[in-house]
Amino acid sequence: MSSTIIILIVVLVAIIIGFYIFAMVMRKKTENRILDLEERKENLFDLPVQEEIDSIKKMHLVGQSQTIFREWNQKWIDLSSNSFAELENHIFEAEDLNDSFHFFRARESVADSEGQIEVMEDEVKTIRDGIAKLTEQEKRNSNKIQESLDLYESLRNDITDNSAVYGSVITEIEKQLDNIETEFSQFVTLNSTGDPIEAAEVLETAEEHTIALRAITEHIPEYIEQLEKDLPKQVSELEEAYEKFAEEEYALPSSIDIDEKLEDVHRTLNNAREYLEQFELERVETELEQIQGKIEDLYAIFEKEYGARRNVEKRSGVLREYIEHTRQNNKNLLLEIDHVTQSYVLSGNEKGYVRGYQEHLDTLDQDVNEILRDISDHTVPYSQLSRRVNGVVDALEDIEKNQLKISNLLVGLKDEEKAAQEIADKFDSELRTIKRYVEKKNLPGLPKDYLDLFFMTGDRVQSLFKELNKVRINIDTINHLVDVSTEDMHVLKDATDNLVDHAILAEQLMQYANRYKTTDERVAIGIAKSMHLFEASQNYNASFDEITKTLETVEPGAAERISRVYFKDKVKAEYR
Repeated sequence: MSSTIIILIVVLVAIIIGFYIFAMVMRKKTENRILDLEERKENLFDLPVQEEIDSIKKMHLVGQSQTIFREWNQKWIDLSSNSFAELENHIFEAEDLNDSFHFFRARESVADSEGQIEVMEDEVKTIRDGIAKLTEQEKRNSNKIQESLDLYESLRNDITDNSAVYGSVITEIEKQLDNIETEFSQFVTLNSTGDPIEAAEVLETAEEHTIALRAITEHIPEYIEQLEKDLPKQVSELEEAYEKFAEEEYALPSSIDIDEKLEDVHRTLNNAREYLEQFELERVETELEQIQGKIEDLYAIFEKEYGARRNVEKRSGVLREYIEHTRQNNKNLLLEIDHVTQSYVLSGNEKGYVRGYQEHLDTLDQDVNEILRDISDHTVPYSQLSRRVNGVVDALEDIEKNQLKISNLLVGLKDEEKAAQEIADKFDSELRTIKRYVEKKNLPGLPKDYLDLFFMTGDRVQSLFKELNKVRINIDTINHLVDVSTEDMHVLKDATDNLVDHAILAEQLMQYANRYKTTDERVAIGIAKSMHLFEASQNYNASFDEITKTLETVEPGAAERISRVYFKDKVKAEYR
């Protein structure tokens, strides 16, 4: 036998053995899955679903509960009658295919059966949960009924024991209690006849109504207190105040109808009482807010008129005296103005203002006559009279304030003149001092711009003296000259300091530079230029700048050092 044939036989045998092993493995795996299906089927079939359904049947359900139970029961019948038998057939078919080595078809059949049993398991769970819910609902109803009844009994007892605080509303409250009691009776009927689901809904409604009625009854005494005591008391106080106002001849604003407002309050009170009896608490709350607002408005009207009367009585009695006092002040002020104008020119039309005050006082006098007549006649509301009285007082206070302002201005004229005279004398003295100070420096001359500044400042001071020596002086003109002269003196003093400092420093720097004159031609030329500017041109600033620049070429910093020493040792000028 050739080796090729032997190899073929070995390969064939290996293939057969491999196929056999594969077939056995596939068969075993499928068999295990079938066994698992059998176990799941038995477990599912052994569940006490029928016992649970029989237990529910004994409850004799009716209504909605019975409808729900019938749905679950029908589903179980369909499942147990058809689905289990169909599942058995699929499992048997899978076993037969597996035993006949139709492995792939067997696997497909097993997969279908596994999907079917999963659906069945879910359906059984749903049926059992629904049945358990019916049973649990009945148990919850039994447990909850006592709690709800206790809540109801507690409410009824509280209402019965405190019926007096509910007034006429007690009839509606008792009606609501009877309705809740009817709901509890309906619950008992439904629950006992086998409809726990609908019974639970009725019980929940009864409990909600009980809680709601409890909340309502807790607020009702407060509302009754307001509607029967607090608010009527306030209305009574308002009516008494209205009667008192009438007795004391108060004239109320024509735009306000107190009778109508009081009637409106009573009408709103009655509406609130009706809403309370009808258990419309939100509308009661709204009406109460409106009533309170209307009462506060009436209080505000009475308080405003009462306060206005006190103000009128307090102020009206002094109006004539106040006007006479202000008028006398005006006369005295006119006399003072006439006296002052003999010595001073008034440029602010003070006399015209004072005469205007006199005309205003005459008008105010007429207003006061009308106010006093209206007070006596009791024909005008005090709120209006108070505004008119306050207007007169404010006008008088404003006139008095302006009178005082003018009076202070007149009194201050003499002081301003004296102050200006002192300043003029001071500036005149300082000008002489500046002149002597500059002369003592023995300068070869003074620059034209400095002389112009000096003489201009002197002329300004002389103008101030001239104005002060007039028979009638204008204080505004004098004050202007004082301001201008003050600025000119400041500029002149600065210019004098600058002139003298630069002149002295120019001389010192030229003396210091002489040490370099023979050895450095630039220094010799610089000294000559600086000296020419100093003596011939009297331009001391330019002379200082020239010699400073020259020194910087041979000894940097020397000019700054000498200047620093000069200013450190400098004696303060006499005119400062």
